[in-house]
Amino acid sequence: MSFLAPLFFAAIAALGVPVLIHMIQRQRTEVIEFPSLMFVRKIPFHSLRRQRIRHRLLLLMRCAALALLIAAFARPFFRSTALAAVAGGSREVVVLLDRSYSMGYEGRWEQAKDAARGVIQDLAPDDAATIIFFDSGASSSARSTTDRASLLAAIDEAVLSNGTTRYGPALQLAQGILEDSDQPRLETILISDFQRVGVESTSSILLPPGTVLTPISVADDGPTPNVSVAGVSVQRDLFAERERAIVTARLANRGTEPIDDLRVSLQLNGRELESLPVSLEANGPGTVTFAPFTLEDAAMPISVAASADRLPQDDVFHFTVAPGDVVPVLIIRQPGNAGSASTLYLRQALAIGTSPSFVVTERSATEVTTAEIAAAEVVVLNDVGLPEGAIGSALTQFVEGGGGLWVALGEGVRWPGDNLDLLPGPIDGPADRDGRGGSLGFVDYSHPVFTVFSTPRSGDLTAPRFFRYRPLGIGPDTSVLARFDNGDAAMAEHRLGEGRVLVWTSTLDTFWNDFARNPIYLPFVHKTVEYLADYDPPTAALTAGQVLDLSAYPAAAELDVSSPNLVVRNPSADRVDTGGDGRPGFIDLREQGFYEIRDTDAPGTAPVLVAVNVDLSESNLEQVDPQELVAIVTGRAAGDRFVGEQRDLRPEDLERRQTLWWYLLIGALGFLATETVLSNRLSRAELDLDD
Repeated sequence: MSFLAPLFFAAIAALGVPVLIHMIQRQRTEVIEFPSLMFVRKIPFHSLRRQRIRHRLLLLMRCAALALLIAAFARPFFRSTALAAVAGGSREVVVLLDRSYSMGYEGRWEQAKDAARGVIQDLAPDDAATIIFFDSGASSSARSTTDRASLLAAIDEAVLSNGTTRYGPALQLAQGILEDSDQPRLETILISDFQRVGVESTSSILLPPGTVLTPISVADDGPTPNVSVAGVSVQRDLFAERERAIVTARLANRGTEPIDDLRVSLQLNGRELESLPVSLEANGPGTVTFAPFTLEDAAMPISVAASADRLPQDDVFHFTVAPGDVVPVLIIRQPGNAGSASTLYLRQALAIGTSPSFVVTERSATEVTTAEIAAAEVVVLNDVGLPEGAIGSALTQFVEGGGGLWVALGEGVRWPGDNLDLLPGPIDGPADRDGRGGSLGFVDYSHPVFTVFSTPRSGDLTAPRFFRYRPLGIGPDTSVLARFDNGDAAMAEHRLGEGRVLVWTSTLDTFWNDFARNPIYLPFVHKTVEYLADYDPPTAALTAGQVLDLSAYPAAAELDVSSPNLVVRNPSADRVDTGGDGRPGFIDLREQGFYEIRDTDAPGTAPVLVAVNVDLSESNLEQVDPQELVAIVTGRAAGDRFVGEQRDLRPEDLERRQTLWWYLLIGALGFLATETVLSNRLSRAELDLDD
C-alpha cells in the first residue's frame, strides 16, 4: 500500500493522548485554612487508582479511531497491477465528429454519422464516451457517459452547420475530458474529411500521454471537383433619373477538369431575373456580368447561384443592394475650360468608381449655383479660387455644415485675401523644381486617404514627379498629410465647423506633375473624395459564424436595438433571440441566407436585411494526411501504439478510483460512536456501585 500524503502520519503522536487521559493525575486538592495544624498528623495522599490503565477496551477504541483518521488523511492506495486492473480496464472514448459544411460533399455527412454510430455500438459496458461536434467551434453532448441511447440520439439529431473546419477547439475540449478521466485507457476517434485548412489551429494541442488517436476519413481518394461563387461586384449608374445596378459575379473552379456552359443565375427575392452560361478552365477563375436592373427604394435581397454540384453550400452568394450608394461630386473649374484637360483625368477617375459610384457635375466658377453646392457632398475647386459673392458664402456654409472641400492649387488660383477661413494659411506664387522635379518625401499612411498604400506592393507614392507647386502657409491647427522631398506641404487638412478641407498644392492634371499618369492616381482620387464625403460603405454580406452588432450596423441605424418589439427571423423563418446573454442587439449568424429584422411597433417601415454566406475557405477541399494530424497532437505516428494498450495510471488516478480513505473514515466514525456508547454505560455502572 502507498499513500499520497504520508506526512500526515506525523500526527501518529496523537495516539498518546488517550493514554495520557487515562494516566494523568486528575485528583485535585482543595486548600482549607485552619488555625493550627501542629496537633494534626500528616497523612500522605496517593492516587494509585488513577495511575493504572482502566477500561483497556475504551483506550484501544480511541487509539484505533485516531489511527484510522490519520490514515484516511494520508489517502492510501494500492499500486499492484492486479488491483489496478480490478479498479478498471475500461476506456475513456471521445468521438470528434466534423460537421463543417464541407462534410456535405456527396454524402460524407451520412457516412460520418454511420461511423460514429458504429463506434458507440462497439463500446464495452464499462466504457465512458463523449461525442464532440465541431466546425470552427466545438460542443459536446453528455460527458463521460455509459448511456449508449443518449449518445446515439445525439448523433441522430446532429445536423450540418455552415461553419468551417478547425480541429483545434475540438481537440482542446477532448484534451480536457481525457485529462479529467481516471480510466486506464484513453482513446479519441476523429471522424472528418481532413481538410488542410483546419490543421493550423492544432499547433498548441497535445493530448495526454497514452492517448490513442484513431482517424476515420470519409473523404474520397480521388479528385474532388467543386465550383463556388466567390463573390460579386456591383457597379451603379443613373438611367432616366433612376439608379441601376450591374452585377458581376466571380466564380472559381477548384477541379482538375474544365467546365463548359455552367449556368449561373441572378435571383431577386428568390425569383430568377437572368441566367447566363459560363465556361471555366481547370483550377481557374471566371466572371459573368448580368444585365442592369433598376433599384427599388429599399434594400433588395439578391443572390447569384450556379448550377448545384457535389458541394451545394458554396454554389450561391447572397448580398443586398441598397439605393443611395452614390456620392455626388461638384467640380468647379475656371470659366471657358469646358471639357479641357484640366478636369479630364479627375472626371475619368471618378467615372470608374463602383462602390461608391460618383455622380459628377462640372461647372465653371461663373455658372455654378447655390443649389448645386447644396446638392453635393464633395466640392472640388480645381485650379480655381474661391468664388466671390453668394457662391463663396454658400461654399463656406456648405463646409461649416459638414461638407467636404478639395482645393487644387493650380496656376489660376486667385484666393480672396480677406477670406482665408477655408484655407490652412496663405498661399504663394508657383515654385519650380528644377531637373527631374521633386517627389513626395513624407506621407502619413495612417490617414484614411493614404491607408490603401500602406501595405507592400500597393503603390509607390514616391514615383510621381512634381515640377511645380504652390507653397502653402501652415497654421497651428492644420495637419500635413504629405510633404515634398524639400519639406514643403503637398497635402494639408483643415477643419472648419463640421466639415473638412483638403488642400493639394499641385494640379490634378498633367500640367505641373505626372501623377495622373500613374496607376496610383485612381485610388488616390477615390479615397480622397470618400474621406471628404465621410463615406461609410454599406455591408453587402456577412459570414456565417459572425456575431452581428445591430448598433454598429449602418443599415439598422434607425432601429432601437433594446426595443422589446424587435423581431429577427433567420433564413429558415424561425425567430432568433437578440441578446439572450444580456447584450441586446447582438445576433449570432448561423445560417446561410437572409436574416430579416423589423420593429413590430413600426409596421410601415421596411425590414432590415442581412445577407449571410459561408466562409469560402472551406471550399478548398485539399486534404491533409490523417497520420500527419495524429503526429501533431499526440507526438507520435498513429501506428506507434495499439488501442488495447493500457496507460500507466498516476498515483492520483489510482487513489481516486480506489477511494480507500472513505472506508477508513467510516471505520473511524464507527469506533468513535461505539466508544461513546460504551463509555456512557461504564460511567453509569460505576456511579451505581458508588451509591
